[in-house]
Amino acid sequence: MESWVVQLLTLFGVVVGASASFISTRLLERSRWRREEALRWDSKRLECYLDFAIAISHYLTVGYRMTIEYRQATHVQALDAAIGLPELARLEGEVSEKLEQVRMLGSPEVVVACQEWRREAIRLDQLARGTRDNTDEYEQATQARRAARKRFYSAVRADLGIVSGELPSLIDVA
Repeated sequence: MESWVVQLLTLFGVVVGASASFISTRLLERSRWRREEALRWDSKRLECYLDFAIAISHYLTVGYRMTIEYRQATHVQALDAAIGLPELARLEGEVSEKLEQVRMLGSPEVVVACQEWRREAIRLDQLARGTRDNTDEYEQATQARRAARKRFYSAVRADLGIVSGELPSLIDVA
């Protein structure tokens, strides 16, 4: 074979090998970048979800302490309206702020669950403020609020890819 053909074949082999190496490196880098980007967004969503859960838990705790008259026995100290109402208003603002963050970053399922939990928390707020006054409604609101919280946590776990199983029943005072 002529030397120019051998050189051309060698050059062709080098070009093909370099191109294949370049393409595979780019694909690996892009794949790694996507994984890192997904992890970064998962971390941001987790932080956002956690901030909302903490804010609404504080809000519910104040409402719970202000609605002690609806429960027969409790281990929680009552909170006077003079102290509780301003705190309830402040915490409702925090919940609203955190809800907006969830709306921006959350999956549709988490956003819906978040809004449902907040709606149920508002029922407790209304009982605490005295705009609703019904012991039976308090019990219904408590059950609905606990179910909404469970849906929120289940949606969050699904969104973040946590597959360790369903959460046990979550029982708490609020």
